[in-house]
Amino acid sequence: MRCLLLIVVTGIVAGCATDIEPRAWCESPALLVDRNFAGGNFYRCTAAEDMVYVEVRPEDPPPINRSPWYAFRVSPRAATSATIEIEFVDGYARYWPKLSNDGRTWRRAPEHAVSIAADGSAMSLELAVDEAPLYVSAQELLLSDWYESWLRELAVRDGIDVATVSRSVLGRPIQAARTAARDEVVLLFGRQHPPEVSGALAMRSFVDTVLGDSWLARQFRGRFRVVIVPLVNPDGVERGHWRHNVNGVDLNRDWGPFTQPETQGLRDLVAKLEADGARFRLMLDFHSTRESLFYTQMPDEFDEPLDFATEWLDTARQHLGDFPFKHDPRPPSEQANTKNYFFARYGIPAITYEIGDEVDRVDIEKSTPVFAEEMMRVLLARD
Repeated sequence: MRCLLLIVVTGIVAGCATDIEPRAWCESPALLVDRNFAGGNFYRCTAAEDMVYVEVRPEDPPPINRSPWYAFRVSPRAATSATIEIEFVDGYARYWPKLSNDGRTWRRAPEHAVSIAADGSAMSLELAVDEAPLYVSAQELLLSDWYESWLRELAVRDGIDVATVSRSVLGRPIQAARTAARDEVVLLFGRQHPPEVSGALAMRSFVDTVLGDSWLARQFRGRFRVVIVPLVNPDGVERGHWRHNVNGVDLNRDWGPFTQPETQGLRDLVAKLEADGARFRLMLDFHSTRESLFYTQMPDEFDEPLDFATEWLDTARQHLGDFPFKHDPRPPSEQANTKNYFFARYGIPAITYEIGDEVDRVDIEKSTPVFAEEMMRVLLARD
């Protein structure tokens, strides 16, 4: 038996009425499709005979950045094959589909099973489905429990404190891990935008390197305090949002206005550090985009022969072989993002650390420790 699922990112499928209410599941004679799990998301789903139609929309139109997130579970009534037609009406095929049998261990859909239209507006996915449920998602599901497990690992290390420093709109904790108090502070933030999973994977590897037991890491923590907030937007992550928190706000456009509890809590955390005498030296904000790159300030913004970002990234490149990434310096702007806020307020290198959506996960694990090690070396060498 063959089953056809048509996944539509905004827009209307022929035969589906526009007044259908959102629905978390649908079924056909062959299978059940649902989004009743953390991170699952589509707008509505209807079934007719052996056809299943699913419509996906951004949580708040229009999307600031077209990051068409989809995550659903296919539960067949018997082993079968399925053709999934994903049509992106108000977007494009940004994310290569990821598959999982348990929602934890993920693999890329094989190349031969995926076909993408020349203009990126549609994707076809051919799957063999056994009797067990199969998760299909735009990216791996890295949810609150993934972060909780990681933070528990950090909390048992000597000299690392983990505490709730803020709460989301829906009351979910926003936690920070902090090393021992020092006068100089490095700030690391992550997951302001829910779909940006490759940036989250890079952040974990980066943090684990900086908090490791190498001579370099111990020297670094002897001079610098590291403050890590890995999950800034827990509500958006749990709900499978494209971009925003549950109030429809892009948190990386709220640094300055501070209209949301998530950013207000982090503002207060930074203010408390400053009141306690902290001297901020660096801010890194981990994200994902189509390719790996680093958004930095212009070199002439700093009164020094060689700015931190240029020295850091040039030395890292020497050790990274053929790992591709770009250094993209930009002048200050009025955009209320984390990078602009920390540079304008504190005059420090404030860098958006972007990893390409589809960078091989093994390459992330290999390259990220190099970026972390060179960051530590360059900062340690500076007054």
